[in-house]
Amino acid sequence: MISVLFVDDNSDLFGHIRSFLEKAGDIRLDNARSIKQAMEKTKGRTYDVIVCYEQIPEVNGIEFVSDMTGLEFLKYLKSQGNSTPVILLCRRGNNKIAVQEVSIGTDVRLPKNGDVRPHLQEIVTLIKQTMLRRKAEREIKVQNDQLTAILSATPLGIFQVHNRLIAWVNHQFAKMLGCEESYLIGKDMQSIFKTAEDCGHVCHELQVSWNGRGFGNTECKLVKQDGSYLVCHLQVQMVDPRDISKGGTFIVTDISEKRKIADALKESEAKYREVIQNTQSIIIRMDTLGNITFFNHFALSFFDFTSDEVIGKNVIGTIVPTKTRSGHDLSMMVNDLGFNAEGYAVNVNENIRRNGDRVWIAWINKAIRDEKGHIIEILCIGNDITDRKRTGEVRISTDTWKDIVVADTDVKEEVFDVVFHICTEISIEGREGKPVGTTFLLGDADNVMAKSRQISINAFEGQKPESRIVTNQDIKENIKEFAQLDGAFVIDGDGYIRAQSRYITVDTSNVSLPKGMGTRHNSVAAITQVTNTVGIVVSQSGGGITIFKNGLILKKITL
Repeated sequence: MISVLFVDDNSDLFGHIRSFLEKAGDIRLDNARSIKQAMEKTKGRTYDVIVCYEQIPEVNGIEFVSDMTGLEFLKYLKSQGNSTPVILLCRRGNNKIAVQEVSIGTDVRLPKNGDVRPHLQEIVTLIKQTMLRRKAEREIKVQNDQLTAILSATPLGIFQVHNRLIAWVNHQFAKMLGCEESYLIGKDMQSIFKTAEDCGHVCHELQVSWNGRGFGNTECKLVKQDGSYLVCHLQVQMVDPRDISKGGTFIVTDISEKRKIADALKESEAKYREVIQNTQSIIIRMDTLGNITFFNHFALSFFDFTSDEVIGKNVIGTIVPTKTRSGHDLSMMVNDLGFNAEGYAVNVNENIRRNGDRVWIAWINKAIRDEKGHIIEILCIGNDITDRKRTGEVRISTDTWKDIVVADTDVKEEVFDVVFHICTEISIEGREGKPVGTTFLLGDADNVMAKSRQISINAFEGQKPESRIVTNQDIKENIKEFAQLDGAFVIDGDGYIRAQSRYITVDTSNVSLPKGMGTRHNSVAAITQVTNTVGIVVSQSGGGITIFKNGLILKKITL
C-alpha cells in the first residue's frame, strides 16, 4: 500500500482526481485542504509520495492569493530535510493539467464533459513509478552504506589500482601502512614496495598464480610509512589477467603474527608437533536424525573415510556400530545425544573405524538451535580415549584426567584406573543381561567406614590382602557379583577393599544435584562433602557413570 498526501485546492477538478485516487485500490490517501495544513501533517508522519497543486486556480477571472505555491512548498520540505518525492499538478489551460515530478512529468488532457477517470490513470502510473524509483534509491543507498561499513570494519586491507596508480584504499589498509588514506591516493603502486624490482616480482607472481577466476595471490612485504615492513598475503582480482599494470582490486591480509609463530615453531620441531597434536579433535555436525552434515579433516583421517562417503549418511552404521559387542542396540544413541546436548556431561561411545577397529571416543555435544529454541543440529567434538597401552580388550583411557580426580586424596592413580574400568564393564555389560547400579568409595576409608553401616555380610572381612585388592584381576568377577547387592564398596587409597554393602548414613539435605539423579547419587555427593573420598556411581537406569568429589560432580560419562 502506497501512502500519499494529497494537497487539495478545493476545486471540482481536484475533487475528481482525489476521488479517483481514493478508489485506486493500492493507494492510501490522506487529504489536506491547504498547503498550511499539509505542512502540519508532514510534521507528524511520513508519506511515500506527496501530490500537490502548483498554485491556486482563478475563479471567475480572479486568482486566489495563497501563502505558498506548490514549488515553495517543495522548497520548504527540502529545507526541513524531508526527501519525500513531490508530484505537482499544474494547470495548463482549460481541462488540461501537467503532472510533474523531479525527473518524470506528463500532460493529462481531460474532457470537458463526461467521465475523466480513464484519463487519470497516468497519475496513478506516475505515483507508482515515483515510488518504485524511490524504493530503488533507498535500496542502493542501504547497499552502499552496508558495503562501506563492511569495507571499513573488515580486518583486511583493500585497495584499487588503475593504470598503476592507487585509486582507492580502505581505512584498514592505510592503517596497516601507518598513514592516512589521502596519502596513498594517486601514488604509483611501486611506492608501497621497497624497490621497482620487488614490485615487478610481486606483479609477476600474481599473474602466474592466476587461477582462472580472475584471482592471483602471493606473499610479499610492503613498505610502511615509517620504513618498516608489513608481511602480508596479497590477493588480486585483475582487470586484465594478461596485463596487471591495468589494475585491479587488491586484498591484503596481515600475516606478520602468523609468520612470527611459524618461525618460532620451526625452532623447535617437538614443540610444533605438540601444538598440532593438541589441536586435533574429531568435529562432527549432524541433524536430529543422526545424519552427518559436517566431518572435519581430522575426523575423516581418523575414521578413514572420504567426505563423499559420510556426508548425508547416518552415524549408525558408519562410525557407530549398530550393536555393541555385548549385543546392546544403539539405535537410540542419537536421541541420547540430543538429550545430553548441553551441560557438563561427556558421552563416551564405542565407535568403529572403517576397517572395523573399535575405539572409545569421549564426545562433548552442543545443541544448535533455531531462533525459536528448537534443536536443529548437534555439534559433537570428540577425542580418542582408547587405552592402547594394553593388549586384549579395548579400554577407555583415563590418562588425561585421572590426576584431577585423585589430587589431594590418598587414592593411587592405578587404583582409580582399575575401579573406573570395572565400572565401565558393569555399565556396558550389566550382570546376566540385566542392568546393574552400584557405588564405589575410594580413599579416606576410616572416615567412610565411620559414616556408614553394614547392611549385609561383609564378604571381604578377614580375607587375605591379595584376595581383597582391586588390582588383582582374579577378584574382578567377585566384585561384579557383589555389585548387584545394595550398598557401596569402600576401598582404601592403596586399593584394598574394606567392605561391600555399606549404607551411607550422612545427611543429604545440603546436597543439590541436577534433576534425574536419585538417592544413590545424593548419598555419595553427601559423603564426599564430609570426607576426602572419591565416589563413583554406576546408574542402573541408563548405565551412566558419575564421579563425585568434595560434594560436586567432577565428571559424568554416558556409555
